[in-house]
Amino acid sequence: MIIYNTTYHAHDKVAAQFVEWVKTEYLPKALADGKISEPRLTVVLNAESNEGKNYSLQFRCQSLDILQDWYTNVGDDLVVAMTQKFGHDVAGFSTLLEEIDL
Repeated sequence: MIIYNTTYHAHDKVAAQFVEWVKTEYLPKALADGKISEPRLTVVLNAESNEGKNYSLQFRCQSLDILQDWYTNVGDDLVVAMTQKFGHDVAGFSTLLEEIDL
């Protein structure tokens, strides 16, 4: 199982608006095709932050190939939409994690 994590920094002036946008706009579009699932949005507590909040948004996906297909067909458009809405007030970086059975 692949975990797709994106960590965002949202400036204080748009942090609440960003969270609301994730819930009402981003997640419905991101989950619509069923290729990614189990969204989790958290506040990053141990991050040093000046004038903003840090968030982690995670999804699960069955494989890297499926995730790449999702990103090409859905994810790229969501990045564009976020940039158009928030400009430089929200920035993020993504990491891919592979779950290990315990």
